Parts: sequence; structure tokens; C-alpha cells
Amino acid sequence: MGGFKTFYNIHNLQRRFIAIILIVVILFVMLLGRVFYLQIINGKNLQTLASDEWLRDLPLSSKRGEILDANGVSLATTITTYDVYVRARNVKDAVDLANTLSAKLNLDYNNVYNKVTNKKLSEVLIKMQVDEKTALELAEFKGIYLSQNVARVYPYSSLLTQVLGYCTIDNVGQAGLELYYDKFLKGLDGKSLTQTNAQGKEIDNSLGYYIPSVAGADITTTIDVQMQAILEKELNAAYLEHKALGVTGIIYDAQSGGIKAMSCLPSFNLNAVPRDNLSQLQQMSKNSTVIDVYEPGSTFKLITLAAALNEGLTNPDEHFYCGGRTSVDGETIKCWKTTGHGSLTLTEAFKASCNCVFVNLALRLGVEKYYEYLNLFGIGQKTGVDIAGESGGIVMPKEQVRRVDLARIGFGHAVAVTPLQMANVYAKITSGYTTTPHLLSSIQMDSKTLYKTSNSKTKLNLKQSTIETINTMLFNNVNSEGKYTFISGYDVGGKTGTAQKYDENGLIATGKYISSCIATYPAKNPQYILIVCVNEPSNGVYYGGVVAKPVGQKIFKSIFETKAISPNDPSQLENLPNIDMPNVVGLPVAEASGWLKQLGLNAEFDGEGEIVIAQLPPAGTKLYFGEIVFLITN
Repeated sequence: MGGFKTFYNIHNLQRRFIAIILIVVILFVMLLGRVFYLQIINGKNLQTLASDEWLRDLPLSSKRGEILDANGVSLATTITTYDVYVRARNVKDAVDLANTLSAKLNLDYNNVYNKVTNKKLSEVLIKMQVDEKTALELAEFKGIYLSQNVARVYPYSSLLTQVLGYCTIDNVGQAGLELYYDKFLKGLDGKSLTQTNAQGKEIDNSLGYYIPSVAGADITTTIDVQMQAILEKELNAAYLEHKALGVTGIIYDAQSGGIKAMSCLPSFNLNAVPRDNLSQLQQMSKNSTVIDVYEPGSTFKLITLAAALNEGLTNPDEHFYCGGRTSVDGETIKCWKTTGHGSLTLTEAFKASCNCVFVNLALRLGVEKYYEYLNLFGIGQKTGVDIAGESGGIVMPKEQVRRVDLARIGFGHAVAVTPLQMANVYAKITSGYTTTPHLLSSIQMDSKTLYKTSNSKTKLNLKQSTIETINTMLFNNVNSEGKYTFISGYDVGGKTGTAQKYDENGLIATGKYISSCIATYPAKNPQYILIVCVNEPSNGVYYGGVVAKPVGQKIFKSIFETKAISPNDPSQLENLPNIDMPNVVGLPVAEASGWLKQLGLNAEFDGEGEIVIAQLPPAGTKLYFGEIVFLITN
């Protein structure tokens, strides 16, 4: 019996020993599993969490890509700056540091002092984008840390304000090309890290870690900075001279669709963005050339002319009669010259900008056919330009158009367009091809081209005879007796327009006009289309031929000189304007008209009175033989 008990006890001990071993093995396996999970499966995550506890990081802003003009001239670049941080736990003398920071960075002392003594935070930003010299001086103080940053700089200040746009203080695109191509320009930020203890204080002689930033791509535009400077100089002069609400202008490459120059006034200095007045900033940042619409007036007559010629419904020598007004379905439509132009050919009607003749042509075409051409030329459609917020203009739905509406559209009323649309329309009609307006030429990084604009063209359904006739009529429209008089010696064509504005109730706003001029060069096969719009000239002069046309002349003249473009006929360079405009204000209409005719000038009258009360241009202006002058009667 005692032997059995002994055997039982031994067997029981063995079972306990085995159980203990199994428990130890299980615990060991679980421990190995936990170690495997922590080190292999979740190791990186835990390492990151640990790093967050003992590493303090400061951002390193990437270098934003440059914006270049078509010739490689920098329009927007970046310079190295520094963001200044303070780690209160490392500060030795808070009062001295607060005094230094507030003095050197022009900051409020109390605010700075609160930051340099706030040990609850590991680090606090003191100021962004500090220049290198100042930043390095501050880095000598214990507790001051620097993070490399970049600041956007615009070498030409207020040039191309709405085209380039601007960035936030942390270099995010906010408007213009800076916004549109932000994902290419911005690059990737890096980090600078330092080791700290549990209290967030930097460990002496510890290792630092550096993750470099990656610079953004550069973009090359179609802009020619020389043309841009000329455009803005003359637009600014017109803006001041006519005390206008605003002035816009575009130089457009009719062959490629590239925008060579584009400007809106008023504007602001891109290196001193007025962020304290957000409504003003928003207004002046808006690119009016593609966003704001206006009633084009007589410049729109080119569309009616092209459609009628292309359909064989008229020819340059066809005769018309203008009695100063015409009736369409019982409604009277007045010509701008209320006394009428009398008998005149189509060529003469285009030059005189006779409303009645273009009413006639629009009605000949009819709604269906006219709208086919509106669609062909892109009226009511966005051009596809790489500018945010583009408008497609305003066109009445075809099914709602009455004959009287069509009549008004025929001479540029009851329709609204953007300046870029009109420049694009003239490019299409004068070349016979359609192109997509664009500012981007290419995107490149590390000397490698990532993208290049194709500049593709599509042929329009326009007869070559139509194109040639249009270009000839545009030339004759602004030149006298077949001579190059728009700009002496140069083959330039063009058309001017004057349109009334409307108030918020849709009624004509008294005394408010938009004066415009569209010019083409060379007229026989245009390379460049120039459009100038003066919004609400307020010095009593508002005709496009008097307000906007001289601006166009000065712009092209300066471009020819700057680019050393040779004249088409050097012999005509001496054919300068040599007729002095006399003062005919106060004279009877018949006497004033006779005097001007003797001088070789053609008078157009605005009003039906008997006495001249104003004249355009003013007395003393040098004019070419055969030029048109405007006399306003009582």
C-alpha cells in the first residue's frame, strides 16, 4: 500500500512538472509572438511614435518653381528665407531674448515674451520669412531655432498682376498662374529634426536629422515681357488720361493662340499684396479680360460681315442707304449717326460703322444661319484659356430671338463677350483657323521638359475669298486712301467700337460707355491681334475711335520700334500726319463741315442740332488726310 502511494506521488509530481513546463513554453511563445508583433509587424509605427516623443521637427519649405516669359526671363521666383522658432525650455534669458526679437523683427514685446516663456509647448513660431542676415544673428541665442523657408518675389512688381497672381505667406498659389498651376509649382516640403528628452529639452551633443525638400517645376509662358511692358505703359496712360473705371488689353498670337501680353487696370504690386482689404484685393486680382463681359458694339460687326460675305449675301461694292434709322417689325432702330449716312457701299458702311447696313445683313442671314456663325466663332462659349473663372459671355437662346433682337445683335448690341473672346474671334476670321488661347508654353524640371503645349490649329469653314476680303476691309477701315496711315509705313488693320453700358435694372446707364479698338498686324495675314477696352472714360470723350484707337496706335508703334520690325513700305515713313485739327466748336454745322472738307478731313456728326458743341479730337491734334473727325451738336 505504501508503494502504491509512493508511485502515485511520483506520477503526480511528473504531471505537475510537465504542466509547469507547458505553461512556461506557452508564455515564452506568447512573449516571442509579442516581440515579433512589436518589432516586425508594428515596429515602424511604434518607432514613429517613439520618434515623436524624442524628436522635434521643423518644416523645410520647398523652392517654388519659377514662372518664365517666352524668352526665359523670370517673372516669378523665390528667395531663401527663414522661419524663426523658440523653444522656451532652452531659453537662458527670456527678457533679453524677447527684447532682441521684438526689436529685430518689429514685433510686440509682450506677445514675444509670452512665447519665449511658455514651456508648455515644445516650440512656438515667432515669425515667418525672415531674411538670412537677421535670422543668422538670432540663431546665436540659446533656444532659437531656424527653419529654412522661401519667399515669392516678382521682379517686375506690378507687371502682369492678374496673370501671375500671388501666393499665401506659406507659398500656396492664390490667384492667376500661381493658382492654376500650383500643383506643378509647389514642390514637396522637407523636415529638420532634433533629439529632445522627455521634457522636450534638446539633448546635448545629440544627432540631427535632415529630410531635404524637393523643388517645384518651372513653367514657361507665352508672355513676352517687352510687349507686356509696352502694353501696360500705354494702358496706364489711357487709364489716367480718361479717368476710366478700368482699362484692359491683350496682345494675342493669331497663329499659335499664345497670349503675348495681357493686362487689367487698376492693379497692385505683387511684392506688397494688399491683404488688409480683402474685397479690394479680390476685385483687383480678377482678370477682367476673361471674366467680365461687355456689349462689344461695332467691333462685333466683323462677325456679321464675315457671315454675310461667306454666304454670298453681299459684296464689298454693294450699295446701301442709311437714313439714320430703320424699322424692324414695328420697332425703330437708330444708327449712331442719327442724320444718316446716305448712300454708301459695304466697304464704306464698315468704315463708317453704319448700324442700319448691319441690321440689313443680319436679317438677310436669318436666326438659324446667324447662330451657326456665332457658334463657329465661339460666341457664348469659353475659349478654354488656362485662367480660372473664365466666362463664356452672354447670348440669347436661339429659340427666343425675335427679328428685332437679331437686328441688334447684328451691330453688336444684345450680346455680351469678354475681351479675350473678341481677340480670338478676330484671330479666327482673319486667319481662317481656330486656336485655343493659352498662357502656358511648357513645364520643365531639372532641365527636362515634362509638358509642351501643342499650338494645334483647326481650319474653319471660311472661304479664302472671305478671309482676304475681310483683311482688306480691316486695313481700309483704319488707313487713308490705301496708304499705311494707322502707323506710318506699317500694314495694320482694325476696327473700333463704342457701346453703352447697362445698370443693374437692365436699363441704359446714362453717360457710361466702353470704348474699344481691335487692331491686326500684318493686316494681310495677321500674326498679332491687339484689343484695348476703356471702361467708362469720364472726361467727356467716349468714342472708340478717339479713346481706344490712339492707345492701339501707340502700342503697336512701340512694339515695332522695340522689336526692330521693319516697315512694309519704308517710303511711307515720311507720310506723317500733317493736318492740324481746327477748333470748330460754336460754328454752324454747315460751316464746320465745309472747313474740315477743305482741309481733307471727313466729318461725322452726333446729334441733330445746328451748332457744334464739342469736337473729337481736340483742336491742335495732328491728323492724316482723309481721317474722320466727330462733331457733337446741340
